[in-house]
Amino acid sequence: MPVPSRRDLLRLSLASVLISLGRPRASVARPAASAEMRGLWVTRSWMTTPAQVAQVVDDARRHGFTAIFVQVRGRGDAFYRGGPDPRATLLSQQAATFDPLGDLVGRARAAGVQVHAWMNVNLVAGATAMPVAAQHVTVQHPEWVMVPRPLVSTVLPLSPRDPRYLSTIANWSARHTTTIEGVFSSPIPEGAQERLEATIAHLTWAYELDGLHLDYIRYPSPDFDCSRAALDMFREALVPELTPRELTALDARAASAPLAFVEDFPARWVSFRRDRLTRLVTRLGTTARANRPGLRMTAAVWPDATHARDYKLQDWSGWLRDGLIDAACPMMYMSSGSSFERQLQVLSSQASGGVWPGIGAFKISADEAARRVETTRAMGFSGVMLYSYDSMTGGQGRSSPYLATLQRRAFRDPALGQAGASR
Repeated sequence: MPVPSRRDLLRLSLASVLISLGRPRASVARPAASAEMRGLWVTRSWMTTPAQVAQVVDDARRHGFTAIFVQVRGRGDAFYRGGPDPRATLLSQQAATFDPLGDLVGRARAAGVQVHAWMNVNLVAGATAMPVAAQHVTVQHPEWVMVPRPLVSTVLPLSPRDPRYLSTIANWSARHTTTIEGVFSSPIPEGAQERLEATIAHLTWAYELDGLHLDYIRYPSPDFDCSRAALDMFREALVPELTPRELTALDARAASAPLAFVEDFPARWVSFRRDRLTRLVTRLGTTARANRPGLRMTAAVWPDATHARDYKLQDWSGWLRDGLIDAACPMMYMSSGSSFERQLQVLSSQASGGVWPGIGAFKISADEAARRVETTRAMGFSGVMLYSYDSMTGGQGRSSPYLATLQRRAFRDPALGQAGASR
C-alpha cells in the first residue's frame, strides 16, 4: 500500500474534523494556566460511557485537581471522533455519536478544569491480541512495527504481510513482559511520523485542548528497532560518510547479515535512533502549537534522565532544554518514600525547569501520596501528577476515601504559582 504524503494526511485529518464533527471551533475561554499543576491521569477505561466522563470531571473539580490528563489513544485507537486511528473497541456498546473527549472537554470547561489529551505514541497493541480493525496502524503498516534484535534472523526474511511476521513479534513480546509492554510502532520511518502528525493535527484542531501529553514516547530497550525500514534508513544516513569501496563491502555483508551497518557503527546507531525520536517530538509539537497557540506539550518520561537517554533513547532533558516540551512528568512509581525523595534530588540536578513528578497512587496510601505532594512542593517543583484516577477510586468514584484524603491533606488550598515556571 502506498504511503500517503504528509500533505495528504493533514488534508484528510482536517476533512475528518469538518465532516465527522460538523461543528465550529468553540470560543469558550480556557481555564487559566497560572496555577500549580495538580494533574490527574485518567486511563481510557474511564472514558467508555457518558456517566463515567461526567463523574471524572466532577471528582477532579471537587477534589482540587487543576487538570485532567485523559488517555485518548491507548493502543493505536481513538477515544474521540475522526482522525487516522480506528474507534476504540471499548466504545463498541456506545452510540457512534458518543465522543468521549468532546464530552469531557465541554464538561471540564464548565468546571474550570484543564484538559490535556494523553496519547500512547509508540505502544500500539497488546501482546496477546493483535488488532484487526482495517484502519489500525499495525494492519495498514506492519512494516512499521518495531523488531527486537533477537528476532532479526527470524522475521526479516518474512514479508511484513506474512501473518507470521506480526505473530512472531507479538509472541516474543508476550514472553518478555519485563522488557516490553506490548507491540510498538517505530518512530523511525517517515510515513509513521507523518501518520502521528496527522493524528495530532486532528486532535489539536478539533478539540479545545489545554495540552498534549505524550506517553510511550520511547524505545522499549536498546535492542529496538531492527525492522527492515529502520535498518534501511540507517544505511541511507551513513552513505554520505562512507567511501564507495566501504559501502560496497558493507552491502555485501548485509546481504546475509542484516545488522552489518549496526555492528560496524554502534554509536551512530544509538544516536540515529535517538535523533529520530527527538525529530518526532519536534514535529508533533510544531503542529500542535501551530493549531492551538498556548497549548502545553508534556511527556511522561523515565524518571532518571541519564537512564532514559541511554536505555530508552529518550532525551527528555534535552527536549526540555530546547523547548520541545514544556514539562516532563517523570513516572516515579516507587513504593519507598525514601527512594522517591532521592529521585527528586536527582531530578533537581538533571533538569532546570518544567518537571512535574508523577506519583504512583496505586502503590501507596492516600496519606503517603499527600506527603509526597508536600515534599515536591517543599523542593520547589511547581506541579505534581497522580497516577491514576481508577486506582484511587477503585471504581467507587465520588465515594472514594482516597480522593477525599488527598484533597483534605494536599489540595485544600487554591492552586497558586505559575505551573512550569520553576522546577
